[in-house]
Amino acid sequence: MGDAGQSAVIGTLWLGMGLAVVALLVGWPALVIIALLVGTAITATLLLRLQQRSRWRNLLRLTAEARRLLATTAADNTAPPPALPANTEDDLPAVLVALRERLQTQMREVAKKSRNLEALLDALDEPVLVCGEQWQVIVGNAAAERLLDAPKGGLLGRPLRELFTRRELLDLHDAARAGRTARGRVRLTTSAGTRTFEASAVPLPAAWGEGIFGAILCLRDITELARAVQLQTDFVANASHELRTPVAALRAAIETLDDGAKDEPLMRDRLLAVCGTHAERLEEMVRDLMDLSRMATPDITVNLSPVNLGELKETLLQSFEHILTQRELKLNFEFDEQALSGLVCDQKLLVIMLRNLIENATKFARPSTTVRIIGGPASDPAAVRFSVADRGLGIPLDQQPRVFERFYQVDSARTGTSASKGKPGARGSGLGLAIVKQAAEALGGTVGLESVWGQGTTVWLEVPRTPDRQA
Repeated sequence: MGDAGQSAVIGTLWLGMGLAVVALLVGWPALVIIALLVGTAITATLLLRLQQRSRWRNLLRLTAEARRLLATTAADNTAPPPALPANTEDDLPAVLVALRERLQTQMREVAKKSRNLEALLDALDEPVLVCGEQWQVIVGNAAAERLLDAPKGGLLGRPLRELFTRRELLDLHDAARAGRTARGRVRLTTSAGTRTFEASAVPLPAAWGEGIFGAILCLRDITELARAVQLQTDFVANASHELRTPVAALRAAIETLDDGAKDEPLMRDRLLAVCGTHAERLEEMVRDLMDLSRMATPDITVNLSPVNLGELKETLLQSFEHILTQRELKLNFEFDEQALSGLVCDQKLLVIMLRNLIENATKFARPSTTVRIIGGPASDPAAVRFSVADRGLGIPLDQQPRVFERFYQVDSARTGTSASKGKPGARGSGLGLAIVKQAAEALGGTVGLESVWGQGTTVWLEVPRTPDRQA
């Protein structure tokens, strides 16, 4: 109530009291009662009007505040605020309705953006974690939940130090909390085994004001890439090593011949034999490298056609005629014509695979034995199996899992140095079985072996009867 209202009330009370005193002096009791009633009525009326004026002022202030709030909410919205009447006490309901509609619209927009952001994060293959001020996870996408074997929403509220213990990863997070973008490589143990990740941590600025609220941590699985880089590095190193040996032997033999050995028939013949052997090895290695390069191409062309078994036998026999005569070996083809009927395959790839298997067998089989090439049904009715069996020294059990690796060669008992009738340096390139494996995979097949030390080795490959892959 204002000062004017208070003065009016006080004046009315004094007037009533004055009338009452006059009535008492004159001796009019009824007039006293009337005076009191009039004074009370006037006082109540004034008080009511003052309250109404106070309520009206409050409503005007509330309406003005609602208008300002409505204008503020419209600042980030494309739709203009609705037209409203002048600022009177009757405007408040309309303003509040408009404000409610505006807030509902903005809440729907926020919910839609939140759902879109969640869908976007879940669509990423890379695990993403957003941590707040206390290291707790406030956002985690589906990839992060799979990485950490957590249920839907199971990462929220959990401290990052509880999820990861690798110091390198936590250091990246600390750097982001300090305002620096940090990246690094880290190895993590997951349900799928040990994996290599490229990790990046980015500062998360505060939503209002300045400063850093948290950090965004993103992990990219580069296990296969790191493995491919390591394989390439090993491949180059191994290829260089394997090429260096025959090149060095050729150079030494040529220098010895130049120093006068060419005039000594026995020494000359021996050195020429060395040159021939290592030249053959270089030729074999170059061929194998070219085959392996072709097999390693992701978009290798597979030319499918019905396999001609007679032509396949003839091609393989011609390829090994010299070594068979030299080592008194025999090739025995045991093809199940019925099981192999209707076989559709890339015949060139099939020749490459069988040629490498037979080449290994003829190097390591004992002289005057038979190398068997077997073709027939596989365990899967939709596939066929080819096997090449020799009667040689066999492969030690502990080395069998590695024989399909590039450049891997079993110890000197399997290198062929004692099996090739004294030909110095006769050994494989270490690429034959790797080529077989990649060619079989290109056809959608598999490879394997069984070997008994001292008795011999059987290497097999299975390919689909009609591969799905077309040329």
